[in-house]
Amino acid sequence: MKKSILLIFLLIILSMLSACSAAIKAVEVLVQEEPESEEETSIDLKDPTSKAQSVEVSAEDLFSTTLFKKDPALFQFSKKVERHISTFDPNFTVMYRGKLDWGTLEKQINDIYNIINFVNPYTAGYIDDFNWEAWEVDNGYEVEFDFTYFTDAKKEKKVDTYVQEFANKFITKDMDDFHRAKAVNDFVVQLATYSDKDASEGQSVYELISKKTGVCQAYALLAYRLFLAAGLDAKYVYGYSDNQLHAWNLVNVNGDWYHVDTTWNDVNPDEPYAIAYEYFLVNDEKLSEDHIWAHENYFAASSKAYDFMHDMWYTDTVGNVIYYNSMTDNMVYAYDLATKQNKQITETSCYYLATSDDAIYCSDYDNAGFLTKIFINDGSEEVLLEEEVQNLFIDDKGVLFYETMDGEKHSQNL
Repeated sequence: MKKSILLIFLLIILSMLSACSAAIKAVEVLVQEEPESEEETSIDLKDPTSKAQSVEVSAEDLFSTTLFKKDPALFQFSKKVERHISTFDPNFTVMYRGKLDWGTLEKQINDIYNIINFVNPYTAGYIDDFNWEAWEVDNGYEVEFDFTYFTDAKKEKKVDTYVQEFANKFITKDMDDFHRAKAVNDFVVQLATYSDKDASEGQSVYELISKKTGVCQAYALLAYRLFLAAGLDAKYVYGYSDNQLHAWNLVNVNGDWYHVDTTWNDVNPDEPYAIAYEYFLVNDEKLSEDHIWAHENYFAASSKAYDFMHDMWYTDTVGNVIYYNSMTDNMVYAYDLATKQNKQITETSCYYLATSDDAIYCSDYDNAGFLTKIFINDGSEEVLLEEEVQNLFIDDKGVLFYETMDGEKHSQNL
């Protein structure tokens, strides 16, 4: 007879990943001055949220793939579990016959979500929660699992179609690795709004693409799928930031590995068109300032080739030129990707950039957030509306859209 040695353990994955850090999404108030006169209007300046290294957790708290090397049977066990998960099997049994003692194996079974991440990270994203029961058998253990899932086969077919449509529309054969990676980052950031609601929401890619909201797991899993569809090698990274569980990506660009955190490149949940590049193509050294991960599980990222981008937030790209507000001095610049030249356009603190061929439209934070047109050639300015605006966007037909602070949406032909 089988000897029962463990009753059901319940592992709630939701409560873990819903804690994804979205520190970049908060905007701090740094300057608030009293108006000098009744006629003068004062508004709060924006500045990127400062972030710090986690102090309550460490990489030792994360699963390490070195255990796979010590016990290859654990990897084979994990692969068998993953195959069942990939078909949304709700109940199944897998045998384990390896080197691990019962206490160590028990810990790994409880941490099966993280282990599956290294077998197939996208499949791991299916998991809602699970419980299990194990019995000792000759030379090993028989483990019975019960899983529930965030998604299903029908939904995942829609995700597959969505990913392919992205590749068909935004990726061309002549694009280099950099532009492919940038296309993915920009697409995910503009598509998604970070969710800080109940832990049961926003975990799956299907929910992200259908509701346009999700947590870091959904951001990173969608980016992972899109990087692959764009012809890039990519990984899903699981770790900590701001003392909370977090997820992001590694991507290979021109032979070097870089981190991309699309969650933290999404400036603010209420600013759907705002893109930052502070966490785009980042090396290990920089990311270690505020992220923790088990380095041995992933490729090393050492290149500084794209450090020039990490000063960019509130960006808009026209052709090969990225127009951006500098995180360092709050001035507006234009960086030409083809010539690698950086040019200052104006000293104005200009947010919510929307750029046409000859001008930048923005909220001028040096002038009460008024809707302002800045001419690219000479930096001259023209106030278009003496009212604070936000969320500027120019569509393919040359129509400028923006919002006033009362929530009203407006548009005008350029």
